[in-house]
Amino acid sequence: MTDLTRKEVIQILAITHQARLAGVDLSGLDLSGLNFAGADLIRANLSKANLTNAYMRNAQLEDADLTGAVIVNTNLKGANLKGCKLKGANMSGAKLTDTNLFGVELDALQRKQSVGLSG
Repeated sequence: MTDLTRKEVIQILAITHQARLAGVDLSGLDLSGLNFAGADLIRANLSKANLTNAYMRNAQLEDADLTGAVIVNTNLKGANLKGCKLKGANMSGAKLTDTNLFGVELDALQRKQSVGLSG
């Protein structure tokens, strides 16, 4: 069960720059197109969330669960994904320039796909 609704997440993002959502359960939510730039999402549960076209530049996602998430065309430039669980996530077109991917859990298919790694 999620801690917040899409509407509540939008309200939080509108009120504060670099939102603090560490440890929050956002699993299964449609978060497509939202601006999470610089947000603290450390240990957040984003499993099966839709993050298509989200702006997550410099977001802190260390140890977050993104299992099965849709991360299509998401801007993760400069984000910290250290230790994230990304098994089964669709990362087609994700922008990962200067992204910290140390210790990220990927499945074999994802390791073979091109997801825009550079930097």
